[in-house]
Amino acid sequence: MSPRGIHLFLGPDRAGKLQRIQALERSLTVQPLDRHHLDGAQVRGAELIALCRQQPALSSLRLVVVDQAHRLDQACVAALLQHAGVIAKSACLVLLVETELSVRHALSHAAASVATERFVGRNTIAAKPFALTDALGTRDAGGALASLHDQLLAGKEPLELLGLVAWQLQRWVSVKRLSGAGWGTERIAQVTGLKPWQVERVQGEVARRPLESLQQLLERCWQLDVDAKSGRTIAELAIEELVIEICRNGEPTVV
Repeated sequence: MSPRGIHLFLGPDRAGKLQRIQALERSLTVQPLDRHHLDGAQVRGAELIALCRQQPALSSLRLVVVDQAHRLDQACVAALLQHAGVIAKSACLVLLVETELSVRHALSHAAASVATERFVGRNTIAAKPFALTDALGTRDAGGALASLHDQLLAGKEPLELLGLVAWQLQRWVSVKRLSGAGWGTERIAQVTGLKPWQVERVQGEVARRPLESLQQLLERCWQLDVDAKSGRTIAELAIEELVIEICRNGEPTVV
């Protein structure tokens, strides 16, 4: 199936959709300037079509992902179909729909004329709230990514998970800075509100992580939050990249 043109992803399996979007991104070698993540409840039809018709800055095609695409109005869907041929010249437009569409919905009729894929729900166990931060602490990249997907399947919003990662990084930076200043476990616990055993655990997690690099990761985390909220990056993909970077932080360089 050609990545060009309009794609309609139907169903509740967000992790499956994310994997499919990643595959599209890899096949197109999409650069950050050509990634766009929009909210179907807020974007206007004319703006969406104009974005899709813009020539990509650095990639072969723009990758434009519209979440909650069922919120697009009938006029917008009709305009997209009308300009589908033009859109295919410069963009890969992915419309994400998780809710069940009524037969009268404009996208129900559009499904027959665009590339449509269905992502049915999967039976999963309840996601453990702190499995992600635990995996980050032990540099378990595979476990962290698996936990991230479990949280998405459980209904967590990507920005909420990004906030959880930021919270972990903030704890690391605080404990690392205070430990470097010669503060003892009990005093750090009093200042940070952590339990002494939690301080000791964090100290172990950051033992081989330079303070400067932790601060850079935290700054990058906040920048990703801004970029995701403004549509300059796809939140799910950005979190995955950040998780891998955090797990590799402080590892010895192999020569």
